[in-house]
Amino acid sequence: MKKIYFIFALSLLIVSCGNNSKSEEKANETDTQNQTETETGITATRTVGKVDDTFSGMFLYLESDKAAVLQTAGSQMYGIVVDEKMHALNKQCQQYKTKDYDMVPVVFRGIKKPNPVKNAWKEVIEIKEILSVQKPSDEDGTIIITNNQ
Repeated sequence: MKKIYFIFALSLLIVSCGNNSKSEEKANETDTQNQTETETGITATRTVGKVDDTFSGMFLYLESDKAAVLQTAGSQMYGIVVDEKMHALNKQCQQYKTKDYDMVPVVFRGIKKPNPVKNAWKEVIEIKEILSVQKPSDEDGTIIITNNQ
């Protein structure tokens, strides 16, 4: 009876080791595919964890006050963290501004977080990626998006 248990345990060990080597081969194939994709200039993006939110609205930066804000379609106002990305966004907006207080329609990805500054906007957005900057309409600065389907 002990011999049967020993043979059963040995065969189970051999079978389980065989499955691990197949898993390792698949992992190696995946690594090879990723290297090939990188060599050809194609990169695959995998998102792990929280994805940045997409924000759209009217953007205004006042250099004299060192303050930036975003007004969304629902009239929600957010402060914008003043950093390199915000300055890059402001630089893109300059071509559409005629006055210092003109707001420009923008779309970007970012992270919303509570504002550490008291007596200011409740939440601030840290810009991670600028998606688009658009020319405001003639009078009121609203965005008109048409569906071309």
